[in-house]
Amino acid sequence: MGDAALAAVTSKLTAWAIDDALPLWATAGFDAESGRFLEALTLDGKPVSTMPTRLIVQARQVFSYAVAAKRKRHEGAVEIVERGYRAMVRDYHSPDGKPGWVYSVSRDGAVGDARRDLYSHAFALLAIGAYVDVTGRRDALGLVEETLAFIDRDLHAPLSGGYLEALPGTTDVRRQNPHMHLFEAMLSLWEVTGEGRYLARAGEMYGLFSTRFFRPVPGVLGEYFDAALASAAGTAGDIVEPGHHSEWIWLLRRFEHATDRKVQPYVDALYDHAARHGYDPSGLMVDEVLADGTHRLPSHRTWPMTEAIKANIVEAASGRPGASTKAAALANLLFDRFLQPAPRGGWMDRLDANGRPAADTMPASTLYHVLGAIEVMVDFVAASHGR
Repeated sequence: MGDAALAAVTSKLTAWAIDDALPLWATAGFDAESGRFLEALTLDGKPVSTMPTRLIVQARQVFSYAVAAKRKRHEGAVEIVERGYRAMVRDYHSPDGKPGWVYSVSRDGAVGDARRDLYSHAFALLAIGAYVDVTGRRDALGLVEETLAFIDRDLHAPLSGGYLEALPGTTDVRRQNPHMHLFEAMLSLWEVTGEGRYLARAGEMYGLFSTRFFRPVPGVLGEYFDAALASAAGTAGDIVEPGHHSEWIWLLRRFEHATDRKVQPYVDALYDHAARHGYDPSGLMVDEVLADGTHRLPSHRTWPMTEAIKANIVEAASGRPGASTKAAALANLLFDRFLQPAPRGGWMDRLDANGRPAADTMPASTLYHVLGAIEVMVDFVAASHGR
């Protein structure tokens, strides 16, 4: 029953991506004059052209359309990848003559925020890898090496391991999240190139996860840390995001597949905590809880739902009982509560604690999450049917 339900909702979501989402964000969500993707659309599908555009949006959209091109989901996807990638490098990579990538640019292409932050650099690396994968232009890997050299030289935190949040910035609060996405980028570059140095770097991020970010008691992933990567003081040190639990499960399974490192104890702890404490009675994943399971931020965003789907899919593939059924239920909730009420191809990005719409725009950055979940579902359903 679970597999049949999953196959049905996978077909529905794939059709939504092909017929609605990819066309919308390649037209209304893309500025053809500059070659940049827009930061957001209004709830009636109109461009929000006054907002600065962040590097992470450009990188995520390049990645998303590269996936669409590889899967033959959207006619013209290769062209939009080329245009978006060229604009990303032109506008964000060292436009002020300094090393690294800037955080955002304004509508006219001028630097809006010149910070060099780890989170954005991780997504730039992910986008370059996807660009290489779909175009075969391995010369772009030189930009990967330049970016990694900048991260190692200017963002490295030698006394604690890992990397600083940003330059300029403070070291008072550090997060696991940028490191998680660097882990993702290194795994993706390994999968694209087969070059061991990227897998070795992924191993370094896994080491940080296992020794710094993961708390064996009570079996949770911390979010906020001090300069020494000890848990942040006060409530911040107890904040847990079930969506990130799910995202790490998916990444840990990829790392396990690449290295044969056994990740089961970590996966079990993260999965069990999210299953016990990460959902409201309707089945929607909540945004934040505390380590003891108390719901701290009981609202609901689109992206944690997609990551919960991915976690349950990889756990179904690993033999966890009921995970396929859970993935199907989450995917139907994603469609019914977040996608269907929005303009065609868009999403209600946030619901309040009572499940009512609570966002006034549709952020472009969400496409990366939704397409990612769909492709993980597609692969699992195909493997289940022996194709």
